[in-house]
Amino acid sequence: MSGVVIAVIIATYAALLAYYCILEKRERFWPATILKVIISAYAAGICVFSAIVLDNIIFYIFALGLVFAVPADFFLQYIKSDLTKYRIGISLFGAMHICLLISFFLADPIPKVYEFIIFAVFIATLLIFQIKGKWKMGKEKTQLTVYTVFVVFMSAKAISTYIVAPSSFTLALALGGLFFFISDLFLGIWAYSTERFVYLALNRTTYFIGQLSLAFYLFLMVIG
Repeated sequence: MSGVVIAVIIATYAALLAYYCILEKRERFWPATILKVIISAYAAGICVFSAIVLDNIIFYIFALGLVFAVPADFFLQYIKSDLTKYRIGISLFGAMHICLLISFFLADPIPKVYEFIIFAVFIATLLIFQIKGKWKMGKEKTQLTVYTVFVVFMSAKAISTYIVAPSSFTLALALGGLFFFISDLFLGIWAYSTERFVYLALNRTTYFIGQLSLAFYLFLMVIG
């Protein structure tokens, strides 16, 4: 039964994501924005439901992170048209990653060697893309740099969690962290190097796969 539930959730999510990418391709701003927020709320809703069932402060904080992502996804739609709204989106995503990191450290406060290695590899990868692609970041460069550190740190911690305690739900967590990092690479390429739609589509796809993977971290515990 649990397999059927997972399949239905993933199929519905994939269908919404595919249609969202089509709307983005057609440059239908408001329909795309509304659907994007719906998809984000879909993942957040699964996570909040799971946190309530598990009834643990660590998981409530984790779920709060995904709740922050919902308004963040709205404001990030203005990346090319409104710097103030874009900055609000970055700040909300920063709050998301802070919540995730707090939940990680409450569960396991002792840093692992793996985290520093993964962090270093991801930062080096990001710098290589920035230098080779000659990214042209504007006034938001400082804020983006701080945000990027949070993203990479969260991704490293998520992957490290799976290495330390492998399971189906920590695998979902690790995939969430990995796809978040990859999605930010694609976003950087699209926003600051080239505006080819393929990079935007890859950003949206990897981001939302990461979002659902994070939600499944708790959901798989519930149905486990």
